[in-house]
Amino acid sequence: MTFDAETVAAWTDLPAAELRIQAQRLASARLPVDHPVWRYIRKDPALAAKLRGALSGLLTTIKGSRDEHMHRIWINAARTALSDKAVAPAPAKEKTREKAKAPAPRVEAQVVEQRVVEQPPAEQPKAASSVAPMLFQQPGKTSGDLS
Repeated sequence: MTFDAETVAAWTDLPAAELRIQAQRLASARLPVDHPVWRYIRKDPALAAKLRGALSGLLTTIKGSRDEHMHRIWINAARTALSDKAVAPAPAKEKTREKAKAPAPRVEAQVVEQRVVEQPPAEQPKAASSVAPMLFQQPGKTSGDLS
């Protein structure tokens, strides 16, 4: 299933039930975070809020279903893609690549001896039981019968 900006823009006028269906389709499509559809949705705060609500509604409708776990993963991934934090990791990857290309400066390792003192856990006294101990006997035997 393909999603384009025009189709997604029309979602702002959809009733809640139809928006929930579209949100389910979008979540199950498992589009990458940097997909143009997610970028368009993040730019429109009203649409993003409506989709968050629809995704929350989906979480309640999938409870007890056979594929609950799988749908929950997809819905949580879609919620993550809606957040502004989803865009932030991209520059971090570029910095990592730059660091990998640059040679690492040599640093002499210093060995520092650390002593770890482990203390055994303190044993707590057991609380006295308010129930008297009972001795169970085999049926047919009496307390005086030691054989």
